[in-house]
Amino acid sequence: MNVSKYSTGKIYGIRCNTTNLLYVGSTIETLNSRESKHLTDLKGYMGHLNKPRSYRTSFECLMNKNYDYFLIEEYPCESKAELEIRETLHIHNNICVNKMVRKITLEDYDLSTLPSVPSFT
Repeated sequence: MNVSKYSTGKIYGIRCNTTNLLYVGSTIETLNSRESKHLTDLKGYMGHLNKPRSYRTSFECLMNKNYDYFLIEEYPCESKAELEIRETLHIHNNICVNKMVRKITLEDYDLSTLPSVPSFT
């Protein structure tokens, strides 16, 4: 049996507790590993690493060092495209800082299957 690496797919959120801004992402990694990569990218962007990093919108939620990093849903699937479509549906269903958003078709757009994203207001 050939199990897809996307069988560990998940959609996660980063919510800034100071500004209440939300970033939505997807990964096949553990949440701790993905969070660590976000923080490494932020350190590189801030000039604290030898290898500079480009700006990413997730930084809007991480800058204050006062954020929650949380699982929105487990989403086992077969491909990166499926995972990105699911991520995009969550982005469209919430007010997010995300700027790079996958284009999806009307057939992809079924918001009725989405769990709600916790509010921290």
